Amino acid sequence: MRKVIYLLWLDTSDEESSRALHHGLVPILQKVAGVGRVQLNIADDDVASAAPLRMQSSASVFDAMCCVWLDDALATDSLDELVQRFSIQLSRYHVDEVERLANTMHRAEPGVRTPGFSQVALLRCPQRLEYQSWLSYWQSTHTTIALETQSTFRYVQNIVSDVTGKDAGAYHAIVEECFPALAMTDSAVFYDAVGDSLKQENNMQKMIDSCINFIDFDEIDVVPTSEYCY
Repeated sequence: MRKVIYLLWLDTSDEESSRALHHGLVPILQKVAGVGRVQLNIADDDVASAAPLRMQSSASVFDAMCCVWLDDALATDSLDELVQRFSIQLSRYHVDEVERLANTMHRAEPGVRTPGFSQVALLRCPQRLEYQSWLSYWQSTHTTIALETQSTFRYVQNIVSDVTGKDAGAYHAIVEECFPALAMTDSAVFYDAVGDSLKQENNMQKMIDSCINFIDFDEIDVVPTSEYCY
């Protein structure tokens, strides 16, 4: 099955807008022939304490993300119409999914919030780098460093192959990284170094040094979210 990611902008003045995704959008998508599974990521109150981890270079970043796995034969235009009902703006990303680390530690029942939080990072290939070199470094070198220096329990790389929407062409990849809840406020937990300040410092520096090699920090968007798998 292929994976499509919708970035959604919601009417944040409407407290029911995120609830409508769970009780309105998901059931509708699940009834569409050819849709295998659905995942929601929402920047909700449960991740409010992770606000210091948020990074924003775009004028406006998404409020929710909806991932849909579907059969190759299913046209996405009809899905666009369904998703649009529940958002004020959307962009659709066709991606090649590479799950580097599956969640085997903190699984939840379908529709129940995954423990911890999911950090969604929107990446652009810097103009200073050739795309294939950027992709190779990220996948071949940085992946190992990220997994060795952080408390990640799920790590997914979504490589963008096609985009439709108002921010078309804005991002080259969408990353999903799940962390324990305490990592929202405790950097020692985030960097998998509880009780070891030297390890924490070293892990943080390794991550920063590696990120500098393929990310321009004034062009990245990072949004802490709650993850729900259906």
